[in-house]
Amino acid sequence: MKAVVALGSNLGDRRAHLDAGLAALRSLGAVLPSPLVMETPDESGCGPAYLNTVAILVTEEADPRRLLEALLRLELAEGRDRQAGRNAPRTLDLDLITTDGAPGHWTWETPEDLRLLGPELSLELPHPRAFSRPFVLEPWRVLSDPGECGGVIPGK
Repeated sequence: MKAVVALGSNLGDRRAHLDAGLAALRSLGAVLPSPLVMETPDESGCGPAYLNTVAILVTEEADPRRLLEALLRLELAEGRDRQAGRNAPRTLDLDLITTDGAPGHWTWETPEDLRLLGPELSLELPHPRAFSRPFVLEPWRVLSDPGECGGVIPGK
């Protein structure tokens, strides 16, 4: 499966967290990172500014739900405190934006090792807010062929 993953960090050494996130993504498959990293204000207006970028991930995983679970595990391994609240500053945020599979919305029981996230996980693809976020679209746009992932071209 080919997927677009957005990466963000607004806590600690933000660049080091993004680099660690890209390295962690490589444990899941081949990674094509965007050369563009953007600094953007925290959407809540309360936290420190983010560094954001995107990467295309080509992975053997064919189920987007299992891929989301893997991304959540990578966030936790990088020190993300998921109990700090929805808009709390974070070492690493990994959002699954879209894949080359069918769009959809899924809800399923949370695996035991991710139970701190609640009893159920949910995923909507494409990500419902991605196309209104320049910090996703611009780094995605500068990749050599952003339309490769599911035929979705940023801004369309």
